[in-house]
Amino acid sequence: MASLNPRDRNLVVLGVLAVGLAGGYWYQFWSPTNLELNDVDTHVEALQSVNQRAKAELAQGKTSELRAETEKFERDLAVMRELVPTANEVPVLLEQVSTAARRVGLDIADVQPLPQLNGDQYDAYKYRMSVRGDFHQIGVFLTNVGTLQRIVAPINVSLNPTMMQPRNRAPRTQPIDARFEIQTYVARTAPAPKPGATRLEPEPSKPGER
Repeated sequence: MASLNPRDRNLVVLGVLAVGLAGGYWYQFWSPTNLELNDVDTHVEALQSVNQRAKAELAQGKTSELRAETEKFERDLAVMRELVPTANEVPVLLEQVSTAARRVGLDIADVQPLPQLNGDQYDAYKYRMSVRGDFHQIGVFLTNVGTLQRIVAPINVSLNPTMMQPRNRAPRTQPIDARFEIQTYVARTAPAPKPGATRLEPEPSKPGER
């Protein structure tokens, strides 16, 4: 240092001071700040990861909910297709009603089609008919009609005692003339049957039925 001239000595001193200042800045300011920034970056990345995972879980939850609602709708629709017949099944329904009458020893008479009622999705078909028998027979018959596979509702039931010769009727029974209407609903646009779907068939008569 003693052999250096004043100019070189000043340059060396300035260089040492510059290195010292740089080291002090790194130690006091840049290093802690850089570590803090690294921590912030790590935290931000973690938050982004959590946010993305939460979005994915939320989307998955909504998808599962929509899927569950869709499956429920399909089940309800399948039930409705079982309950509501198509137009070409109405004759089969009438045969089932007739079978229900024969099961309790009754015969249906005076079957009259009534005006069709048109709706947005379903049409209502109505038929007027009558049977004659005792109170118990008619009650069982109407109950059987109301529990058919398809929706068939007996409505506007009128019961009137009828006169019969004593020798032609069972003891302690009062013959009744029952007049009523049955109403069923038919889908306006019949869906295509699914493979393996149950097809409506006439109910078989029991042995001894006419």
